Amino acid sequence: MGSVIEINPFTRVEGHGSVKLYLDGTRVERVELCLTESPRLFESLLVGRSYAEIPEIICRICSLCSTIHKVTALLAVEKAFGVEVSQVTSLSRELIATGGLLQSHSLHLYCLLLPDLLGLRGVAELALAAPEQLKGGLAVKRAGNLIQETVGGRLIHPVNVTLGGLGHRVGRDALLQLRDELEAVLPVCREAFRLFSGSPPLPQLHLPYCLALDPAAPPLSGDRFRMTGGGSFPVEAYRDCLTESVLPYSHAKYARILGREPTVGALARLNLGTSLGPGPGGAFETVKEEIVARDIRGNNVAQAVELFQAAERSLALIDQLIAIGRDGAGNVKVAARNGRGTAACEAPRGTLIHSYAFDDAGICTEADVITPTSLNQGALSRDLLELARGMEGGDASQTGNALERLIRCYDPCISCSVHVVKL
Repeated sequence: MGSVIEINPFTRVEGHGSVKLYLDGTRVERVELCLTESPRLFESLLVGRSYAEIPEIICRICSLCSTIHKVTALLAVEKAFGVEVSQVTSLSRELIATGGLLQSHSLHLYCLLLPDLLGLRGVAELALAAPEQLKGGLAVKRAGNLIQETVGGRLIHPVNVTLGGLGHRVGRDALLQLRDELEAVLPVCREAFRLFSGSPPLPQLHLPYCLALDPAAPPLSGDRFRMTGGGSFPVEAYRDCLTESVLPYSHAKYARILGREPTVGALARLNLGTSLGPGPGGAFETVKEEIVARDIRGNNVAQAVELFQAAERSLALIDQLIAIGRDGAGNVKVAARNGRGTAACEAPRGTLIHSYAFDDAGICTEADVITPTSLNQGALSRDLLELARGMEGGDASQTGNALERLIRCYDPCISCSVHVVKL
């Protein structure tokens, strides 16, 4: 006799979603991952808009991820019009992006994930059981917030990063303040990989088919994608390799790369050889066996390694900007023309793609945005089914808790994922 077990809603994730397990007796027949945040029809909203409005509108797709959406949109529009920005602009954009990664990874690791590792129910219990770890994580998040506020003009939907340049250049005193904040939290970032090593106790899952930019970081963005097995393709040709479909029970699109469900994010980046500094590189070597050729549970410690990398990289970027001083500044005028621009960046949660086409007057005629959680949706659905089948016949409550822990390993951003052209 058939029955359905529903986990609704997810807890300790960004956005709203649920999972339905369809059973035949004790046998799990299928799993439906339902990402049910209210749909955001952004691609349709952008068509007919001026090129100058595109980055300002699209960053509203999400608050937590608004910085990287803004930067990726700027890069795509500038590619369409053949704009090359100054060194100061490029460094400032990379700095605000590393600030976003510090904010995002620290929030996920210390507030959403750490309770799982300590057997706690949430942040309230965490504050009592592990106050120093929580304080350290929140301090890192505060440093990431300050970078985005300083470079972007405000924390959410930044206004200071603009087409062709910056609204105003960040001064020496503000950069030194950022340096002090980062130096204060560097010890927490340096030791994070030790705190988050050790995989959650789940059955062995499918090994990921990784996708990331080559190289993933630095620089901020890249021109080619790299995949497990050594394959690669140009960012501009993403539609030749990537397909999307809309599922009847989810507001997020289901993506495949060359017919396979990709995994993107920290785990994919480190499996594919992202560039690391000496300190983070040493941390990676210490926990390499938990990351390389491991299932999605390795994403936790991979994010911890990236947290260290982002802190060190932010300090290096600040030093570069201070050294440049008053030189190397200046914005570039953007002139509209008929064209298409595609850009990809490594957002905290994985590969992010923006692509736009414009007519002679600079009016948007096509818009396409593919987010990390949309790319991960197929792999997450597959892993949920595999895990549920591995726990068949067991206690329903324990199965539900295990499925939620698996979802949190992916660190989904459901708000970003639910953009569709139409319902």
